[in-house]
This record gives sequence, C-alpha cells and structure tokens, in this order.
Amino acid sequence: MNRQLEFAALGLALAGWLAAVLTRCVALWKVSGTVDNVTATLPAYWDGVWLDWDHWDLAHDGSLHCSFYRSLMSLSGSFRTWRALIEATIGAGGFATLVGGAGLVWFPGRGQVKVFSGAVFIVAGVLILVPTAWTCHHTSQPLEGVVPLRRDWGPALYLGWISFSLMLLGGGFLTTRWSSDGGRAEQPGAGRTQDQEASHPLSTIHRTAFTHSQYGRRSEPI
Repeated sequence: MNRQLEFAALGLALAGWLAAVLTRCVALWKVSGTVDNVTATLPAYWDGVWLDWDHWDLAHDGSLHCSFYRSLMSLSGSFRTWRALIEATIGAGGFATLVGGAGLVWFPGRGQVKVFSGAVFIVAGVLILVPTAWTCHHTSQPLEGVVPLRRDWGPALYLGWISFSLMLLGGGFLTTRWSSDGGRAEQPGAGRTQDQEASHPLSTIHRTAFTHSQYGRRSEPI
C-alpha cells in the first residue's frame, strides 16, 4: 500500500512537471487592441511579443499601424527572467523525476532518495510559482500607450498554477513519507525470524532450565 501511495505521489509530481513543459510552449498573454473600430488579438509568449502580420494588418493594405507597434513596445515585463525561471523549473523537475523513479524502482528501502526527490520537486514548484504570480500581477496593470491594450490570461498562466499545485503536493508527500515511516524501511521476514528463534527447541530448553534454576534458588530455606 505504501508503494502504491508513493508511486501516486510521484505521478502527481510528474504531471506537474509535464504541465511546466507545456507552460514554456504556450502563450502567457492574449494582447488585444482596437484601432478604427477594428480589434485584433495577439498571443504573447515567454520569448517576448512577436508581431503577426495577419493579425495586425488592420488597414488591409500590407502595412502595420505604427500606433500598434509603439503600444506593444510599452508592454512591461521581464521576459528574459521569466523564461530563465521556467527553464530552471523544467530542469529541476526532470532531475527530480529521474531520482524519484530510480529510488522507487531500484532502491525502495532508501527513504533518503524519496526525501531528496520530493524536496527538488518542491523547489521546482516554487520556481514556477515566481514567474506565474509575477505575470499575473502584470496582467492586472493597465498599459499606457498610443493605443490602449488589454492583456488577458493565456493558457500558460493556468498551466503554471496547475504545475505548482501538483509538484507541491507530490513533492510534499514524498518528503513526509520518510519521516512518517520513522526513517526505517520494514524488513520483510523479520517478525517471522524472531518467532522461529523463539519456538526453536534449544531456545525452549534454555528457557525451561533457566526457570527451574531460578525457582530452585528462591525455594531454598534461609
């Protein structure tokens, strides 16, 4: 039963790591603006804001509005820092997955491996929490530019919160399992060995002789 719970915790943390990988690949914002009663929406990724000619050719004459370009340049954000934190999350989560999987398959009695894997998963969860919360804070701030732009949550922000929750739950369970087990893995057959030694004929003879000798010494007159 304990092994099944540990595999389930590792599966939760692994799902969180996969969500972090998807977070790196999808858009974090949906930026939209209106000019001449025409509204266009552009996805913003962790690599920065990339103009899509088809979306932003509002005049339909093959040219981009300069007002939109200047407004997009006012997008506040530290894309390079956010991208580095996401990539660090992916690296830490992948390393924790390898360590945890190897510990459960080849070293099931080594609780230290589970603790280390769970701790790295928690660190990875904190790493993805920072850019996710940071970008959510920027989303609520208004943009000042030639054209008013609105930023809405993209799929990356939803996946970021999911990744943080799953890695925190899975890593926390793996970390606390070692302390709850008392730091020792139960050795199979240990109880049977003690019972066999207690029921061994020689052990029975020794216990009987010791009991008679003790009774004889107590029954001697003073």
